[in-house]
Amino acid sequence: MDMDISREELEKRVSDVVEREGFEFVEMKLARHGKHHTIRVFADCEDGITLDQCAVISRAVSRELDDLDPFESSYRLEVSSPGLERPLKKTTDFRRRMGAKIKVYCVDDDGKQYQVEGSLEYVDTNGLRLATSKGSVELQMIHVRYGKVVF
Repeated sequence: MDMDISREELEKRVSDVVEREGFEFVEMKLARHGKHHTIRVFADCEDGITLDQCAVISRAVSRELDDLDPFESSYRLEVSSPGLERPLKKTTDFRRRMGAKIKVYCVDDDGKQYQVEGSLEYVDTNGLRLATSKGSVELQMIHVRYGKVVF
């Protein structure tokens, strides 16, 4: 992607800036349009993120990117809320959706992918429990790739 550093390092640097500003880093997406790049940063906070807070994050991340200069050409930075359809990746993400109907995307020890849908009953760092149409299902966090709220 014509970057002077790895995608992982760029994401780590952006994540550090977002968290240093007091917000939760959700994810970063990179896109390339010809010679130009777009960096999309999704951030959140306990009560939901505001436009003014996105502007604070944008200024801080811009300063970091200006110092880092990761691309050979120009880039555009977009900072926004992950919205209601944000992926649930961390234990805290799942905890916020306790009682909600979610779909969990998993992978077993053999690499086989599967999905489980139900109401979130319980979550801790080791796993979660869903009430499904066929009864309770417990999933270990090591098998959970991500979840999504079902609307």
